Formats: sequence, C-alpha cells, structure tokens
Amino acid sequence: MIIANSSPFLHSPLPNEEAPGASRSRTRRNVGEPGTYWPQNSTIKIALYGYDMNGPWVQAVKNAANQWLPYINLKFEFVSGEEGDVRISYRPLSQPAGSDLGTNARHTPPVEPTMHLPADPTDPDFEKTVIHEFGHMLGAHHAHQHPDSNIPWNVPQTYAYYGRLGMSEESVRSNILPLPRSDAYSLLPYDGDSIMHYHIDPEVTDGSWAQSESYSLSEGDKAWARNAYPRTGQAE
Repeated sequence: MIIANSSPFLHSPLPNEEAPGASRSRTRRNVGEPGTYWPQNSTIKIALYGYDMNGPWVQAVKNAANQWLPYINLKFEFVSGEEGDVRISYRPLSQPAGSDLGTNARHTPPVEPTMHLPADPTDPDFEKTVIHEFGHMLGAHHAHQHPDSNIPWNVPQTYAYYGRLGMSEESVRSNILPLPRSDAYSLLPYDGDSIMHYHIDPEVTDGSWAQSESYSLSEGDKAWARNAYPRTGQAE
C-alpha cells in the first residue's frame, strides 16, 4: 500500500512534439488515488499570491481550471495572497510546471507553493498544462502510468530520453514508467485520450508505439471526475 502523502511533486507534460506514429486503440478512463481526494462537496481555496486577480494570467488559469467543475462536486475559490489549500506560482517556460497530488498539498510547508504553472498565458500549451496540473491537484495520476497501458517501454532509452530533458531517473520512475498495482489506486481502464497522458515518443518504446498529447478533457477524464467527486445522479 502506497502511503497517500508519499507521492512526489508531479510534473506537467514536457514540451510538445507531435508523435510520428499512430497510437493503439483507446478506451476511456483514468487513474486516481482516493487517499488524496479532497472532501466531497468542499470548497478548495486557491491562493494566487500577489498576481493581479483581474490580469490575463489569473483569468487564463481560472478559465482552464474551471473546465473540471461541471464534472465534480467541488468548488474553487480563487483568492489573492499566500493562504490557501492550494498555492500557485508561475515559472518561465524553460522550467517545468507541476503540482502536488490532491491533499498532499496539505503536507507542503505553508510558505511554499503547491503548484507551478507556465508564466505565458498566450502559449499554445498553456491551457492544457493548467488543466493537467489541476487534474493532479484533484488526485489524478498520469494516464500513461496505468499498469494496464501495455506501453512497450524501452526502459534504458526512456531514462536517456528524459534525462536529456533534465529529468532524473527517480523522476522518470515517478512520472513516466508504470505505477505498481496497489489498493491505493483507483485503476479504471486505461485512457489514451486523457489530458493526464504525456506525449510518448517512439524512441522510448520498442519503436512501434507512439502517442500524441491531448489538449482538452477526454470523456474518460470526465468519467473519472464524476466517479471521484460525484454530483447527485452523476456517478458512473
């Protein structure tokens, strides 16, 4: 059993590169860790430090994050300042985005952010990165790490490829390679269309398998959200 607060800081998708190969057929669902889910029907207070609450960056964050709201029973309260269940700062595009997993944010010192997002809201990848990181904030793991994904990883090549992008082997194990089977996870069928799925280059597989990224919530993401935080009559 994996301890709920042991999950590492989860990174956003790396810079987008269109996968040259076709992906395998895709079913619809996702991977969650219920031990990190927020209390049902609660309001998550999201602190945005001193950023202009009416400025384009904050508005773009809110617009992207709120795409989860129709499918969950939670509310997001965006506030100025440093006090919040979730605390967001931005980083240059040269640095990775990332988020604590669900309520693991409670274990981060209150003087530190629990989520980092890109600084440029006009970047083509900005919206999908925010949606992805808010998926982690809600308790969703990476879809490509599903134990049943059957991705034919070439592990040495995977370490080398992501190492060139600045990831340690520990980070690759935490963010790229399959999760172990554990009662800590809610393992619904693998969803290759998920916003939580990285682009997979054929260089890190046996060469026959590749996957492009998604830029919006999949039907599987919506189904996962309804199961994790069911509204009345919406659980699937």
